[in-house]
Amino acid sequence: MNDEYTPTNQPPRTNRTLLFIVAIAGLLLCVATAVAGFAIGRATANQETITETLTELREVTREVEVTREVEVPVVVGSEAGEAPAASSADDAVESEVESSPETAEAAPRLEEVDEIDFDLFFEAWSLVEEEYDGEIPVNNEILYSAIEGSLDTLDDEYTRFIRPEVAARLREDAGGSVEGIGAYVRETEEGLFEIVRPIPDQPADLAGLLPGDIVVAVDGVSVQDLSFDEVILRVRGPRGTEVTLTIARPDVEEPLDFTITRVRFEILTVESEMLEGNIAYIKLTTFDQTATEKTVEALQTLLDQGAESVIFDLRDNPGGFLNQSISIADLFLTDSIVLFERNNSGLDQVFRADDGDVGEGLPLVVLVNAGSASASEIVAGAIQDNGRAVLIGDVTFGKGSVQQVHQLSDGSEMRVTIARWYTPNNNTIDKAGITPDVVVEMEFDAEVDIQLNEAIEYLQGE
Repeated sequence: MNDEYTPTNQPPRTNRTLLFIVAIAGLLLCVATAVAGFAIGRATANQETITETLTELREVTREVEVTREVEVPVVVGSEAGEAPAASSADDAVESEVESSPETAEAAPRLEEVDEIDFDLFFEAWSLVEEEYDGEIPVNNEILYSAIEGSLDTLDDEYTRFIRPEVAARLREDAGGSVEGIGAYVRETEEGLFEIVRPIPDQPADLAGLLPGDIVVAVDGVSVQDLSFDEVILRVRGPRGTEVTLTIARPDVEEPLDFTITRVRFEILTVESEMLEGNIAYIKLTTFDQTATEKTVEALQTLLDQGAESVIFDLRDNPGGFLNQSISIADLFLTDSIVLFERNNSGLDQVFRADDGDVGEGLPLVVLVNAGSASASEIVAGAIQDNGRAVLIGDVTFGKGSVQQVHQLSDGSEMRVTIARWYTPNNNTIDKAGITPDVVVEMEFDAEVDIQLNEAIEYLQGE
């Protein structure tokens, strides 16, 4: 075996060096060509890509702005309506509906709800379930909270999901029979839970609750982080059981506790009596499905007793069914417009009153206040705009939207805003309310009903 190194077995060193240099030069040339090609390609393609991207963004932005333009007339009309006499925004709404019906239709969403990636939701909650150091709510609580949170994106307090227990209580209310403390409660603009009016001779009234009291806790649990429905659910309960309300009262430094025994009671739809001077006094507490029937019955009874004029009290009436508000207005109006109902999808419906009802020819005063809402405002606005009667009291609540109620499969409810209301003079009700012809503000602790007295004096002076 020849282990000796033989020069003839390898290329000469000079040739090897030359080959190496040529190979490196070729490699550099390829790299340079590739880089130049990439740069040239990027320069020629990048401008087109950026243009397309910008064009796409502009199109999306433009479509989003169109959506806002379609929605603005209703929103601006509502906000401008905070000064009840303002009509320019309302006229713009009318013009938008009448002259350009195609623009009244809501712009289509750029995506569908069923395209939402709920896998991401499950992915997030799977991590919570695996890693969270604490107690995890039951699935229904997670589901309901997700629905409620997503509805917050609409920025509409009236489009809301109502949990099954609360929905059942609300359906019970519609039947006219309730188990609770016997008081009307509302949520103020500041998010406080205010006692509007204890029902006479019911537990809340007998315990000493007053209009204007603010509920700050129920059975020791603060209501600060609770929804209105949750507060109502906590206050309600089976008859014979007790509930303790912690109350903040104007001009009283320390909170007051009231322990009240719940009872079952019937909600009186109508209260009526004959006042001095043959004045029929009728108070309508709610627009349930018996409202018109009971109002007509009360009015006819007082007419049979010799009533010559009417005070119709809608104070603290939170509203109710639309059909009842139309028929109640019709009771006092001749052939005239009661209400416009409109939405962004092109709806422009007119509701009218007809001739021939028992209350049409009687001298009339309507009492309203900040607790008069929804259907109450429809009636008050129709009577005022048609010049039928004088309104006395405070500016009304300002709830002028229509909700469609859907009962869901588990007994919960979904309430969806589907339209908004306008008075015969095309004034918005939503967020504006109705300003009375004669404003009379009630003091919190007033012992005399000065608004009612003003109405009596007005009728006696005619």
